[in-house]
Amino acid sequence: MREVITMTLKAQKRAKILEMVKNKKIKQKDAAIILGICRRQLIRIFKEYLSKGDEALNHKLIGKPGNHRISSDIKEKIMQIVRNNYKGFKPTFIAEKLYEEHHIKIGASTLRLWMMETGLWKKIRKTAKHRTRRPRKEHFGEMIQMDGSIHDWFGTGKEVCLMNMVDDATGTSYGLFDTGETTQVALQCLFDWIMKYGIPYSIYCDYKSLFYTKREATIEEQLAGKLPLTKFGEVCHRLGIEMIYAHSPQAKGRVERWNGIHQDRLIAEMKLKNIKDIDSANRFLKEYYWEKNNRKFSKKPLSDEDFHIALMPDQDLRNYVCYTAECKVYRDYTIKFSKRIYQIEKKQPIAIKPGDNVILKTWLDGSIHIFKKNIELNFFEIDDYGRRVSA
Repeated sequence: MREVITMTLKAQKRAKILEMVKNKKIKQKDAAIILGICRRQLIRIFKEYLSKGDEALNHKLIGKPGNHRISSDIKEKIMQIVRNNYKGFKPTFIAEKLYEEHHIKIGASTLRLWMMETGLWKKIRKTAKHRTRRPRKEHFGEMIQMDGSIHDWFGTGKEVCLMNMVDDATGTSYGLFDTGETTQVALQCLFDWIMKYGIPYSIYCDYKSLFYTKREATIEEQLAGKLPLTKFGEVCHRLGIEMIYAHSPQAKGRVERWNGIHQDRLIAEMKLKNIKDIDSANRFLKEYYWEKNNRKFSKKPLSDEDFHIALMPDQDLRNYVCYTAECKVYRDYTIKFSKRIYQIEKKQPIAIKPGDNVILKTWLDGSIHIFKKNIELNFFEIDDYGRRVSA
């Protein structure tokens, strides 16, 4: 049975050219030029090819240990030193220490391969993906980037979150602190932004659970043709704000860069003011920091047209930026929500009867408001015994 010869790509190329020489399709001098070797070397290789065939074209050391190969005993000695003294360190650093402390000279790349073989090192380097910077939007309010930055902002060893909003066209910023990336702080930031500038056209955020949900639509949502949304998403939908989701931190580059800037400048500012708690920090942000920051860093947009939408005089923003729940009126004219009972009063601006569906809204300040067809109802809270709960 004929032995199968494994050939390298270089050997396959030589075999093709030499076979053409053998069949007198090209001359030896032309073959030498094609292969990039001299005529004398071609004659020697061609003679070997005629006598031994394809096997003569592979490098003689293929499948054999290299002449400069480190013996297995020395390799094991080196790896034992690494395991005992330098576990958890990087290969380049270990190679330096092996030379300095143990007088063993070994290349960092070779050591890295050995460490990967034994599980002492994992390949972490990745080829950087080519990216191009996305041009800024042309209009103020066309797109707001929003992101939370978890950091030890007060230098107390306890991490809190700065929820930051940055206008893509101008770099105008606003944000507030909270214990984490909560819906409450995101809605409060949005509320404050709208009160100051108007309703933005779109918000650019990531796939965090605050902004995006993977849950399946409920039967009610399917029947109504609605997509499942987070509480923040519901508010944006109510206001007509388009939500755009970024697939990587780099896609939100501007707000990410601003987070880094604030971790430098804002921390220094608060340190000078000896600010160590969230309430004091938020007052400082509202009364001083954002005005100074925007005055210093905001840019003029390419277009003078503002994409923010102003609220109408009869629109109460508190009824839009809030938490909502659909509730049913019971036979005793009560509504039950979140383990609390609300008694609907007899006198109402609109007719109400048991079985009616109403909308219970929790404003950002925690107060409860109940509506039927956008008309607010009169009610008061009671306990399990029917007694009125004092406000």
